[in-house]
Amino acid sequence: MPDILDAIVPTLPGSVRYVSFNVNGAKTLFNYHPWTQMNNDFNALFRAMHADIITLQELKVTASGLLALANIGHLANYRLFISLPKTKKGYSGVGLFVRVPTASDPPGVQRGLTVLRAEEGVTGHLPRPSAQGASLSSSSSYRDSPDAIGGYPDIDSTTGLHLDSEGRCVVVELAGNVVVFAVYCPANSMGTDEGESFRLDFLRALLARAHNLKHALGKEVVVMGDINVCLDLIDTAEGMRDRISQLVVVPGDAGTSFEAVNYEECVRFKTSTPARELLNQYTVPGLKCDLALEKSLLNKKSQFLYDTTRYMQGREMKLYTVWNTLTNARPSNFGSRIDLILCSCPHMLAHVTAAHIWPGLLGSDHCPVYTDFHHPDPPQEETTLLLVPQKLPFEAKHFYKLSKTRDISQLFLKRSSSPPESETVKKSRPATPKDKNTTTKSNSKGSLVYVSRKPARQEGQKSISTFFTKSTRNDQP
Repeated sequence: MPDILDAIVPTLPGSVRYVSFNVNGAKTLFNYHPWTQMNNDFNALFRAMHADIITLQELKVTASGLLALANIGHLANYRLFISLPKTKKGYSGVGLFVRVPTASDPPGVQRGLTVLRAEEGVTGHLPRPSAQGASLSSSSSYRDSPDAIGGYPDIDSTTGLHLDSEGRCVVVELAGNVVVFAVYCPANSMGTDEGESFRLDFLRALLARAHNLKHALGKEVVVMGDINVCLDLIDTAEGMRDRISQLVVVPGDAGTSFEAVNYEECVRFKTSTPARELLNQYTVPGLKCDLALEKSLLNKKSQFLYDTTRYMQGREMKLYTVWNTLTNARPSNFGSRIDLILCSCPHMLAHVTAAHIWPGLLGSDHCPVYTDFHHPDPPQEETTLLLVPQKLPFEAKHFYKLSKTRDISQLFLKRSSSPPESETVKKSRPATPKDKNTTTKSNSKGSLVYVSRKPARQEGQKSISTFFTKSTRNDQP
């Protein structure tokens, strides 16, 4: 493995690693170092990152295109749940991969990787699939299911179906009473009024549902993916540069001191766009930044999502996760931090053992981000191990009817359980055919006798080869 992968530290015992990566096209990811040597194998890619729960955004594939992604629905160690656009085929797309727990995992990890329910979309209005994977009628939605994850936002079906038509959200509920949202939030890159409305409606629905799950149903929440919003001024190089050039802020190298000196502008930035203001209304601000105003404004009921990267890295600057490829901004680290892993539970936050970014891992204009949560073993009476994955209709191999294909090279890898015989042994073995028309051949399963079906030559019968040989005079009768 390349040094860049060797430098990735494995998780601590008892921890589960969450990884988010906007790949900007699943088909091109393996064209980049260090993934080029992995033979298009997503299983190997995830194992190299020591990842347990992974979301990939901007897959940019169609349902038929999934067949070209090397058994992506039948990985050796991971289950896949994927949402693809109903419109704009080949655009967007979110996948959530969950490692299948094994008997060697601690009970807490097993519980943290056991998927109980899985849904597509954030609003609950999409048609839910049947047990065979096909969608039911449009009148039967996830909301209608007696086994629904719940917490759905107050939104009508027309708007809900529209918001969930672009393949931007996968939701799973884990056995540890945790609901995971894998999302690719809209960015409104074209700057249109319609695009801004769609962006804000999607973000409102996502945050409202996370709030309902937490405060109404008592479930904990993890929101992970490309949120397409910078929470703070220190999360955007362009915002910093513009304000420094306009003499609005004083430059600085340390986040905490920069925010203290430029306090008012840093607070103002949090509400500088509708999307940013909305996300900050639900996110606990600056955990390691001693800003009195932020503390006084903290609403513990509405601001319940903790930024795990900031929790571990504090107010470190230049923690960017995306760069403009047109200006080749990555080498100079002129980017933004918009890829986040948020959690709703102070108890989960207290058990974060690592959280950071991997800017050295290429393959996209984004880099992966990760958070490791330690999962203590539950009390013995609460231990429920579900090592045999239960069938979930929304799992990709059922929902998209992905058959498992066999690598043609595997056809040539079948070997006998015993080592091949040496040529010396073969030559020394006496040939003892039962008659001149039979031969014997041995293998590891015993001796098999092969009998020729050609009839024996009668006495005086000439060989067929004599009919193709030029006769001499002496051969004539």
